Amino acid sequence: MQLSPYTQYYVRKLLRRSVNCLNYPLTGIGINSYFQNNVEQLLKRNYAKGHDLKVKVRELETLIQFHQSNDANRIYPYESLFEIEHQILEILGLKFLVLLSTLSLTTVPETSASLFHFVLADQMHQGIRYCDDLYGLVREFGAEQDFAAHHLLLKLRDQQIPFILTASDTRHGIWVSLRSPVYYKLCKPDQVLLEKIA
Repeated sequence: MQLSPYTQYYVRKLLRRSVNCLNYPLTGIGINSYFQNNVEQLLKRNYAKGHDLKVKVRELETLIQFHQSNDANRIYPYESLFEIEHQILEILGLKFLVLLSTLSLTTVPETSASLFHFVLADQMHQGIRYCDDLYGLVREFGAEQDFAAHHLLLKLRDQQIPFILTASDTRHGIWVSLRSPVYYKLCKPDQVLLEKIA
């Protein structure tokens, strides 16, 4: 079963709108491939089994039709357009965008910051300079859903700890200000990240 050219166009249009709403860079991991490659080929990679691919293509086509209708009476069993968009992102393997949408965070392109390395407690660490402040990397994750990273972002935001989230074509990075004492707790590899923020 083939994905129609219109569905591929609509998927890219929807993704472009989603990343703009999220302040997420188009060059970020996972999302960038949808603007550079054939959407159907990417789905084939994500769903290697032929049967799974057919089911997902059918689901995606149906979701796009529901989304396009934009009529509250025609989107049952979905409660809203947002729910349809989340389902589309999950099929595309972009669940991390669903997680980010719940956080209301700006994601900075990693290329817009200056990367450097420094030594702390006899170990090499990664840092970045962004908007005249210095940050140290405390966690990195890929395009897959990462609940631990999501939970860490929530804790940092809720406790008003200065941090930034970056995206590149290979990773997401959570960076905490080197001025914050929390960074020095989080950079120790021998403990669980979430237990360190009290």
